[in-house]
Amino acid sequence: MKTDFRHPIALSLAGLTLLSLLSLGYGLGTLPFLGPDEPRYAEVAREMFVTGDWITPRLAGIAWFEKPALLYWMAAIGYRALGVSEWSARIGVTLMASAGALLLFIFGERTRSALFGYLAAASLVSMGLWIGFARGATFDMPLSVATEVALLSFWWWDQRKPNPRQSNLGWYVCCLALGLAVLAKGLVGIVLPAAIIGAYLILTRRLAFLVRHRRLLIVGGVLFLATCATWYAPMIARHGRVFFDEFFIAHHFRRYLSDRYRHPQPVYFFFLVALAGCFPWTAYLVAAAARDTRRFRELLADKENRLRLFLWLWILIPLAFFSFSGSKLPGYILPTFPAIALVVALELTASGKTVLWTSVMTSLLLALASLGIGWQGASQLGVGRLAAWTIAALGISVALSYLAFRIWVNEVRAAVFLPFGLALVIVATVHLFFPDLARRESIRDLAAAAERMARPNERLIFYLDDDQGVNFYATFLPLRDAKSELLTVRNGEGGGDEIAELLSDRGLESLLVMCYQRWSEG
Repeated sequence: MKTDFRHPIALSLAGLTLLSLLSLGYGLGTLPFLGPDEPRYAEVAREMFVTGDWITPRLAGIAWFEKPALLYWMAAIGYRALGVSEWSARIGVTLMASAGALLLFIFGERTRSALFGYLAAASLVSMGLWIGFARGATFDMPLSVATEVALLSFWWWDQRKPNPRQSNLGWYVCCLALGLAVLAKGLVGIVLPAAIIGAYLILTRRLAFLVRHRRLLIVGGVLFLATCATWYAPMIARHGRVFFDEFFIAHHFRRYLSDRYRHPQPVYFFFLVALAGCFPWTAYLVAAAARDTRRFRELLADKENRLRLFLWLWILIPLAFFSFSGSKLPGYILPTFPAIALVVALELTASGKTVLWTSVMTSLLLALASLGIGWQGASQLGVGRLAAWTIAALGISVALSYLAFRIWVNEVRAAVFLPFGLALVIVATVHLFFPDLARRESIRDLAAAAERMARPNERLIFYLDDDQGVNFYATFLPLRDAKSELLTVRNGEGGGDEIAELLSDRGLESLLVMCYQRWSEG
């Protein structure tokens, strides 16, 4: 008797687990902390863990009010369970990213089919932006997954059959998740989901539906506020107006309304980020946008298409909101990517050109990756090891292709294989590119050398340009201002006076100066 293996739930879950391990978790601790944010957040979490104060964030012992506590708590738990390391700081974020994919699978399987759920989840864990932020200890992924839980729970609750005995668990989960979103990154955790839900109810002429449920609104509001209060209440009690001004005024309103933090971009920036960040599925997002734009009125009128309407609001409202922000960073629109993945899955299951488009993208992706790996690997690995890597990758690719063509139905064979092809590229990247990237971009080794060289009572300043990696790797060595920002000196008139003034003010006899090698001769 022949068994039907077209899209069984167990096999889909096994495939998603393997994809998550390779795409999101493989080599997680290989890279040191990079960029300005990750080392700061990891250090704040370490100080929470060391001091036992899980309320007030501190950087180098100085109160630091830029972000809320959820990420710090996750990293501190990782430190307690696994020791202090890059891997333990990131593992909580990676697990949240994997949980976000699993939630998409469950949602897709319950609303349509296991195949739809698998395609949504697999496309999410193979999107470039999702992979990148799943591998870093930053706040964008916790916000994104909490927002995903809130919006999918609301949709599930909203679509339940009209039964007075029907459980309102979905609504309560939504409110709890909104509280977690605010714990993850502040007011944006409630503003954007509320705007999406409100716009959906207005467009479907059902705003009164929610207003009539006053008891649910009150209970949900209490649950939301109670969740937020776990951190915000003690912070306000301890720090009062100082916390309010720094956290809400400076890092919410001023960040949005001005370019105070020096992240300017054009108004169309986030639309480009969305298109590039969902590669290799960009073609499906564009195709779905073109199709649904032509039939917008149908989306409003037809109850069967309300999921598409809800997903497009989920995508477009954050894109529009942040497009008018004075400060723009790619991670701001990460919360839209679960909706993008669901739209991609809808297009994959609806399009008759799935095999052609996905095969072309698979071939292009693997060809580009092979060229890059060959160029990098030839210089670092030698011909023998590079040949072994190539043979292994080809063998795995052939095996996965065979399984995909044997197990899944014809129209999605290539789509099923594509995420695994990308996962192979990531595995190769970890081994071939990460070591060189760590040497070129991380301050870890240099910071350790500076700590060894520093004499008693000697501190460090930066020349012209600082490197935030020192926050984790040599936390108490550099000089800082009252807000724990690193101090730098400038090359120009009065430069010597500036250094002398620092020495005098801090009671120091000498300073270590850190700069780029190309500037050292000056």
